[in-house]
Amino acid sequence: MRSSCLLVAMVGATACSLVDRSATDSTRGEGLRSFYLTKSSFQGGRALGACAPGYHMASRFEILDVSVLDYDSSIGLTTDDSGSGPPSQAATYDSPGPSGWVRTGGGSRFTDTTAGSGSAATNCAAWSTNSPQAYGTVAYLTDKFSVENSPMTGVWNGGSQPCDRSYHVWCVENYAARGVGASSLVRPGRRRRGSEAELRP
Repeated sequence: MRSSCLLVAMVGATACSLVDRSATDSTRGEGLRSFYLTKSSFQGGRALGACAPGYHMASRFEILDVSVLDYDSSIGLTTDDSGSGPPSQAATYDSPGPSGWVRTGGGSRFTDTTAGSGSAATNCAAWSTNSPQAYGTVAYLTDKFSVENSPMTGVWNGGSQPCDRSYHVWCVENYAARGVGASSLVRPGRRRRGSEAELRP
């Protein structure tokens, strides 16, 4: 009797393990928040309106950890070796390269005394001006495995650039309406394949 119970318990545990593994494999990649880098380039004062419906211009903190995000290669910029992931600074053949305007999380600011690499404070006066005297922050995924003094962390780098220059824009998927539990946040339906401005079903 005791051996029979043990056998039933072992079979049950194995079945649960198989079910769990199957569920994990079949849902891998689902439920992750999408982001992308626009194919077109925009001056700083036009960055806020650059993203497709269902997306908004990303704060650098929304896309800080790319390992928990899903790159939308159906509407985002891709390169020869980007696969299903985002392009990196290794793609130097495409001017302005895979660099994109990104929100800073700070106050409205357009002056930068350093005006160069490593600065992540300027935002073209909250993305309202294309003046060559104003500066905004661009970010890119580095082509190196380690980065010192990164304005973000790890794989990110960037800095200030004049707002009259055209760069791609980092976009991130909108979440469901706030005010519901985290478990209720759902990813909108899969988008149709096509241009970056294509509506979702």
